Amino acid sequence: MTEPLLRTVDLHVHTIFSNFRHLKILRARDSYNDPLRVYERCREIGCDYVAITDHDTIEGALDLLSRRPDLEPTVIIGEEVETYFPQTGQWVHVNVLGVDEAIHEDLNRAKGNIYELVPYLRSRKLVHFLNHPFQSYRMQEKPMRFVENVLELFTHVEMGNGTLPSVQNRAVADILDYGRRMGLTRFGVGGSDAHGLGPIGAYVTLAPGDDKKAWLASLAEGKCVVAGREIGLAGLVGQMYGIVGQYYRHLGNPEERRRMTPITYLAAAGFVPICLTGVPLLATLRSYFETSRVSKVVSRSLAPSDRQTARSCVPHPPQEAPEV
Repeated sequence: MTEPLLRTVDLHVHTIFSNFRHLKILRARDSYNDPLRVYERCREIGCDYVAITDHDTIEGALDLLSRRPDLEPTVIIGEEVETYFPQTGQWVHVNVLGVDEAIHEDLNRAKGNIYELVPYLRSRKLVHFLNHPFQSYRMQEKPMRFVENVLELFTHVEMGNGTLPSVQNRAVADILDYGRRMGLTRFGVGGSDAHGLGPIGAYVTLAPGDDKKAWLASLAEGKCVVAGREIGLAGLVGQMYGIVGQYYRHLGNPEERRRMTPITYLAAAGFVPICLTGVPLLATLRSYFETSRVSKVVSRSLAPSDRQTARSCVPHPPQEAPEV
């Protein structure tokens, strides 16, 4: 019997519609990728479908489809939703696929509490997964408690992230292995987390599906594999400074000027010496190495001698095929 053909998708890509979550006075964006160029780049590297997953918005995908409605059969509208653990205040990012405008409004209402968001996603049978769990984890609670919260909430977790340290991805793989040994049905997915065009495709997810609906159904059932590699620290720093450069280039763009105010321009001018003194570099290095440190701590916590302290995980059924 012929094996089904695996189709390739980068499940974590950003466009100019992703806003920067820090220093909002700058009105900077987390990416300056044009949605159409993102689509073209994904197809150039061999992606069969293109998932656009901007921060808390679907405007990037909608912009692409407004310009090129003929691409709709191969475009997956996604959204990277920022939500919170109410007991610790820790933020985490949840990727949701198959989003429309009505669902986006529901996500906005539910995203303040992860224990409200995830039940909503299950009720709508939306494919979703936890992105880069250790990017925000800073020992807000004990490692095994955090691990078990992840395993109770999510059937799918991003196991391959192109911009984070390899040790973070290995720690996620350790968590998924631990969950399976506990009798839970859990799966890994992959995406580049590209904010520039270069890293697109660093990690991808492969699953069978002759159209995007069938592909999403395969993903939901865990019929997927992850492939790729990290871009490394040098690649991450290069991407970060590339975005800074694009921010200043875009200040002269007429559309960008409509978003700016005199205070914003003053803040942008004041940010120049901060960039020149290497503060963004230091912030990136600190985040990168801190993420590496906590990832190692979590992996060590999964050692056999420590598992006895873990509370029981309550299995959740695998996701059903999504409604797209």
